[in-house]
Amino acid sequence: MPSKISFLDLLKKRTVLFDGAMGTTLITQGLAAGESPEGWNLVHPDAVSAVHRAYAQAGADVLQTNTLGGTRMKLEATRLANQVEEVNVQAVCLARKVSPAHCYVAGDIGPTGQFLAPVGTSTPEEMENSFREQAEILAGVGVDLFVVETMYNLQEIVLAVRAVRSISKLPIVATLSFERKPRGFFTIMGNSVTDCARDLAAAGADVVGSNCGLGSADMVALAPLWRESTDLPILIQPNRGQPEIKNGSLTYQQMPDSFAEDILKIVKAGADAVGGCCGTTPEFIALINKRLTAEGFLEAKE
Repeated sequence: MPSKISFLDLLKKRTVLFDGAMGTTLITQGLAAGESPEGWNLVHPDAVSAVHRAYAQAGADVLQTNTLGGTRMKLEATRLANQVEEVNVQAVCLARKVSPAHCYVAGDIGPTGQFLAPVGTSTPEEMENSFREQAEILAGVGVDLFVVETMYNLQEIVLAVRAVRSISKLPIVATLSFERKPRGFFTIMGNSVTDCARDLAAAGADVVGSNCGLGSADMVALAPLWRESTDLPILIQPNRGQPEIKNGSLTYQQMPDSFAEDILKIVKAGADAVGGCCGTTPEFIALINKRLTAEGFLEAKE
C-alpha cells in the first residue's frame, strides 16, 4: 500500500480537519482539578486512546498527542518531571495505535506555564532547552508533524518553534491564543496577529494560526486577519464558546450545529485547516466533517 502524502502536500490539496479537545474530554471521564492530563497517558492509557479513536472515527485527519503540558518545566508542577520521556513516548504510542493509515499524528507542545523575565524568572535558554527535550522525544517516537499551540507569549512560542526546528525538518504548526479587545485581537502579552505571523514564519513555522481562548464566532472575525498577514497555511481551532461553572462542573453551552456553521465561515475566510479546542468533542468534529464534505472543502483540488 502506498504511503500517505506529506501533511504539507495535503494542505495544498484540500482543507485539513484536526481533532478536538483532549483535556476537557478527559475531565468528563474523571480527570480531577489540578491533575495532569498527561499523567493519564500512564495511569489511564485506554481512556486516552479511546478519545483519539473517537476523533479518528469522526473524520479527523490529524490526531494531536496528549502532551500539551509535556515539557519538563510544565511537568514539574505535577511532579512528573522525572517521567518526561515516559509520558511523551506513551502519548505517541497511544495515538498511533488507533490512528488509521490516512491520519497524521502530531506531537503536541504547549506553554511551559512559566514567564520570561522581567515578568517571571525563567530564561530563554531554560525554555528552549525544555522545548527541545520534548521535541526530541516526540520526534524519536515517529510523529508526522509538530503542533506548538495554546501559546500566549510570542517570545515563548518563537523559542518553541526554534527549538523544534533545531532538531527536526518535520512540519511545524504554531498557534497562539488571542483575546478580543476594543481595538482588535491581541495575546495577553499584547502581541498582534501581524507581529505573530511575521515572527513565526521567521522562526521556521510552516503553518500558523490560533487556537483556544476564543469561541467560534470571534474566530470568524480573527481568521481574515491571519489571511491578510501571511502567505503560510492557517489553522484555526476555536473553543466551544466560553465555559460556565454549573453544579461545580465546567460546562459549555454552544451546540455542534452553530459551531460547525462558524467553522464553515472560517474556512471560507481563508483557513486551510480547522478543528476544535476546549469543550469540543468527537460529535463536533463529525459534524464539521459532514458540513465541509457537503461544501466540497474536503475534496482534493484539481
